Amino acid sequence: MNQEEVESLKARWRGCVWAHTLSDDEGAALLPQLRFAELSAGQSIWHRGDPAEHWIGMGRGSMKLCTTSASGKPVTFMGQAFSWVGEIELIQDRPRVCDAVALSEAVIIKLPKAAFFHLLDTNPAFNRFVMRLMSERVTQSMAITLSDRTLDPVAKVAQSLASLFSPSAFPPRSLELQVSQAELAIYCNMSRPRLNAALRRLEAEGLLELGYQIVTLLQLDALRDYCGAASVDSGSHTRPETA
Repeated sequence: MNQEEVESLKARWRGCVWAHTLSDDEGAALLPQLRFAELSAGQSIWHRGDPAEHWIGMGRGSMKLCTTSASGKPVTFMGQAFSWVGEIELIQDRPRVCDAVALSEAVIIKLPKAAFFHLLDTNPAFNRFVMRLMSERVTQSMAITLSDRTLDPVAKVAQSLASLFSPSAFPPRSLELQVSQAELAIYCNMSRPRLNAALRRLEAEGLLELGYQIVTLLQLDALRDYCGAASVDSGSHTRPETA
């Protein structure tokens, strides 16, 4: 990563949704403490058991929180694009409880633990932002569990893609994900043929656009609310109308 991109990310960081919680002096003092790292697709951001030393921002690209079961099966908990992750272990003062892996080429931003806690202790607005972010994590986890159990493959893919973009996110330049279908299949916990069919269906409905290792989300809210053809509990065969 060259210095020009680092400077660009620093400039964009001031547009981050929590940067408004800082005074000009706080922002100026914090910026030199940020560290940037470039990752390739599939590269680890951290491993389970690593000490939690930073709050991590996704300046570019997307990631997933995951682990491997005793039988060797990959398990994905959630994914994020252009967001901030890793606050749970910092607050609980414990090692990382799962793996974090880049889904695509990515740039991460590291905020040191001491700076994170200083903001929590001295800045009520930042504290409220972190509380909101953690509540969104809970909501996202519940949605993923529900989609695994009740949604058809198309709806599951739609909501899984939408969940990558949290309301409390680092501002994306676009809703474009540079990620392979192999990684998406693992993230959505389904076979590549089923994933491909679901993506083609969503593209035909005008909700996303497919390119070579690129998925562009065209209607984020519609994808987030997509109910698909059926739900195990309701047996419904319709989905809400979207704008």
